[in-house]
Parts: sequence; structure tokens; C-alpha cells
Amino acid sequence: MALFLIGILIAAAIAIPVVLILMGGDDEPVAGSTTTTRPATTTTAGSTTTTAGSTTSSSTSSSTTSSTSSTTSSTTSSTTSSTTTTSSTTTTTTSGGTDVLDWHLDANYGNQMLDPGFTPDPFSLQMVSGGSVDVGGLNEPGCTGYATVSPDLKFTWSADSAFLRFYFEADTPGEDTVLVISDPFGDWYCNDDYNYPAVRDPMVDFTDAASGQYDIWVASYTSGESVPGTLNITEVATNHP
Repeated sequence: MALFLIGILIAAAIAIPVVLILMGGDDEPVAGSTTTTRPATTTTAGSTTTTAGSTTSSSTSSSTTSSTSSTTSSTTSSTTSSTTTTSSTTTTTTSGGTDVLDWHLDANYGNQMLDPGFTPDPFSLQMVSGGSVDVGGLNEPGCTGYATVSPDLKFTWSADSAFLRFYFEADTPGEDTVLVISDPFGDWYCNDDYNYPAVRDPMVDFTDAASGQYDIWVASYTSGESVPGTLNITEVATNHP
């Protein structure tokens, strides 16, 4: 029994140093040296991943870019200005209301131009008197009766002269007519009777007659009456109704 205990002690004495040797060697840590593993951080635009030890925290930021397209439509508005031109006329409003004598209108019996010294003398044109316009609205001496809106004749005298006469002769003696004339200056001249009561035909004379346009109306003294006859233009003083 004693020998058995002695054997155990000897075996133990041999084994303990061997164990100590095996546990030592090159892997023994150096005092004061610390190894730290820093978490790796990766940053990507919009995404961040952080690793700390054994815990991984993933934070994802989503960035949304809103693109707004704004289209401005420009509308050009074009305004047409109509320029209204007002034509000034020398038409004369009569006492009858809206009817006027208007020399701008075409003449009932056309246009005529004569030169001083014309032949044959007198120049004669047949026409009929009368109309709806009350020429009394002219408020000029001798202006009475009724005529058309348009002149009966547009007469052009090509040059100045010492004397020019207009007269109208009714086909039926005694029928009453009136001459209404606008001269080249826009002045009005009227005559009812050349030699009342013997001659009821009208006559208008121009001394120092100016060249230009003479607008001539033959009116009837009585409303609604039409008198046929002849308009005469002359440079000879002995020619008359």
C-alpha cells in the first residue's frame, strides 16, 4: 500500500511540469497590448450600413427627387384696330328730316364738261323735275320746292369766264319749277321764277364764273309733282326762258 502511494506521487511530480510547458510557448499575450476591431461604416448615397460588434443596424434613407415640368404657354392676342374713317361731306340736311341733297352721288342725268366758247350754245339736256327732298331746308333765298337726293347734272366748267347762265324750260308753259345749284365753292343759289307771273321758269346767272364743278338740281315747286322740260347752259345773255 505504501509503495502504491509512493508511485502516485512520483507520477504526479513528473506530469505537472509537462502540462505547464504545453500551456506556455509562443501564444502568451504581451502585457499592455490591446487589439480593437473598429466597426466598418459604408456610406452610399441614400443608404447607410453600420456594424457594431455582432449587431448590424441598417438605416436606409430614400431620397425622392420630384421633377416638375412647368410649361408656360404664351398666347399672343392680336387686336385689329379698325380705323374708322369719317368722310366729311357738304350734304345739306333739309327740313324734311333725314333726306339730304348729296352732291357725292352719281347724277341722275350724268356728267357734262364744257369749255368757254363752246358750241352749239346753248347746251341743252332734257330731264324731269321733282323729288322727295324739301330744299327749303337750305335756308337760302329762292330755295323752295322738292328735288331728288342726287343732283340731276354734274357740270364741269373748264376755265374761268365772265358770264355763265343756267335756266330750265318746262315743256308745258306755266308749270312751276325751281333751279338749285351748288357752285365750285359749295355756295348755294336758287331761283323759282325768272319773270313772275309771265314766266314761271327758273334761271340762275354767274358773273365772273369760276372753273370747277357745278351740281344742279331741278325741283318742282309742288310736292309730288314731276315736270318734264329742258335744262339749258349758255354764255349768251340774250338766251333765256
